[in-house]
Order: sequence, then C-alpha cells, then structure tokens
Amino acid sequence: ASTEEWEVVSALVMKKARGEPHYCETYADLVFKLKNDMPEFPAPDGGKPKSFKSTLLNVCQNEFESISQESLALTDEETLGKDKEELDFLLSKKKQRCLANMKFIGHL
Repeated sequence: ASTEEWEVVSALVMKKARGEPHYCETYADLVFKLKNDMPEFPAPDGGKPKSFKSTLLNVCQNEFESISQESLALTDEETLGKDKEELDFLLSKKKQRCLANMKFIGHL
C-alpha cells in the first residue's frame, strides 16, 4: 500500500457513502477497521508520518470544503430544456449528496 492508493481507497469510500447514505455507518466502521490495520509511511518532507486516517481526513476536508451555495445551485447547462419536475429532482440529488457527506463525516 502507498499513500496514493490510500487516496484512491478514501475517495472510493466517500463516493460509496455519498451514493448509499443509508450505509454511511457501515462505511465509517470500515474506515475504523482500516485505520487500525494500515501501516504508516514516512512523510516525503520528513514531517509527520502519513497514515490512512490522515489521508481520509484530507479527502473528507476537501469534499466538505467543496460544498457551497453554488454547488447546490443548478447551472444553466443543467436547467436547459428541463421541466420543473426534472429540475426539482436534480436539486434534490445535489442536496442528498451534501447531506450524505455530512452524515458520513458525522459517523467517523
């Protein structure tokens, strides 16, 4: 394993937790198990060693910081040619994704 692989695994766990919010607690349990079983790697700059936990925290922080009012709004491309029902569905999906992120982070 390497820190690059950890970033991929962390991103995949986040993606699954967003896609299946009813399993957020299960994915948080998986992360808890992985963080205890994964080795640490020395930092390339000689600083604090890199661990699965620190890598996951960076992924979670980046994902959380990407949530903004603009990310909840629909773009012109998304609204083009869609009726109100489709727009409501798209907006609902965006909100669900944001809530799933927060739910997953809360279970961590």
